[in-house]
Amino acid sequence: MARFFRRYKSTIYGNYRKAYCVDGVLTGVCMSALMAIRDLIATKPMASPENYVTEIILAVGILWSTYQYRKQLPEGKVTFKELMLLGLGIGVVSALVYGLWVWLNCGVLSPERVQYYNEQRMAVMNAPEQSAEAAIAIEKVKVYTAGDWAFIGGFRSAVMSIIIAFFAALIFRTEKGTVVTKEQKTENSKQTQK
Repeated sequence: MARFFRRYKSTIYGNYRKAYCVDGVLTGVCMSALMAIRDLIATKPMASPENYVTEIILAVGILWSTYQYRKQLPEGKVTFKELMLLGLGIGVVSALVYGLWVWLNCGVLSPERVQYYNEQRMAVMNAPEQSAEAAIAIEKVKVYTAGDWAFIGGFRSAVMSIIIAFFAALIFRTEKGTVVTKEQKTENSKQTQK
């Protein structure tokens, strides 16, 4: 099976862990701040914590961060793998920050928001002719808590970050990894064991 997969040797040129921690927190704070400002200004809050507005902020954060990261590297050299790890890290950290904000907002600051989100979700799910599965799903939504909504908001952001990170890595990579044959790999492993 291994002969079907290419083996790549890639070099990490920068400190992507530090970058994804800092940029992930900034992106998560921007997502949370936008939701808070929108809820303060609008007559009605968003129908649910997971929406396209937060995904746009996430996409902008990942794209901007990968571009800035590439600019600061010597000669702008960066591989797909390094940018993919950076984008995924930003996505996970920002999803955690955003999930914590949703939990804080729904659980402490505005506990009535949980009931509002539940009602909005049930309104979308209600159909004139409901199946038994739909009725069971609606009953589950009725008892969602702040933690459930925090998980939903954070999880969707984390999943979307996979797609966004992939495209960001394709766009901003400047170097391709070299293919390593099976013989080279076994020879390298023998040399490191000595």
